[in-house]
Amino acid sequence: MRWDRDVNFQTLKKNYHSKRHFLQNLHLANPGVSARPFVYMKNHKAACSTIIATLLRQTTAHDGAAIGELDAATIHSPPKRLLATGERGLNVDQAEQALNNKATFKFTFVRDPVSRTVSAFADKMGAGSVNKRRLMQYVGRPEEDTITLSEFLDIIAQDAGALDLDRHWRPQSKEISYDQIAYDFIGRVENLTADLGHVVQTCFSIEKPMIEDTRKTIRHTSDSRKLKQTLTREDKRNLETALEADLAMYDRVSMAV
Repeated sequence: MRWDRDVNFQTLKKNYHSKRHFLQNLHLANPGVSARPFVYMKNHKAACSTIIATLLRQTTAHDGAAIGELDAATIHSPPKRLLATGERGLNVDQAEQALNNKATFKFTFVRDPVSRTVSAFADKMGAGSVNKRRLMQYVGRPEEDTITLSEFLDIIAQDAGALDLDRHWRPQSKEISYDQIAYDFIGRVENLTADLGHVVQTCFSIEKPMIEDTRKTIRHTSDSRKLKQTLTREDKRNLETALEADLAMYDRVSMAV
């Protein structure tokens, strides 16, 4: 996908809740930590922990430094010497320059929209979750109420504000600025090993890439597969309504393979 115009934050900001949100998504390799400079645009609930963990493992190997065990805290706040991200590590000018630099390998990953949304519910709608509390406050319900998957899908299908409320279930097409950023590669979670392997080979010139699978190392999993099997016809209609843009995007990415 190529565009004949420069990428700038003014055209991207409509996709994000704030400048902080945008800069937290963008992960820029610092000089000297990779064979080729790269930008990874994080997409929540699309294997982002595994992708960042793999990038951290490879960047440390490339510059000869040690990083030790990769826990959730390190993945969510990567060492600044390796990956520049967030307002403390990046500014908008740096982000724009990286996104417009043809030498920089720009990539992201997407996930089947239905699986991603069900996974977000399974992972973020449990008791005590700040994500659940935010949604319940938004819809005017007591925080301690139980919310079913069907109720959740009905809410995000009927209320655009609820759909956009949380990064874990808001549209991927917004999270990655799909129609604005000229990505060199868009991987799919459903083909993660091969697609992330391609990223590692491209960025680090490694023939046999190793993937840091956080589903095993920090047990980053949910019960979304079982939940997906419980979807009713009404649930599926609500998903089609809520995820119209993402379903079209995912089809385009899949056909481009």
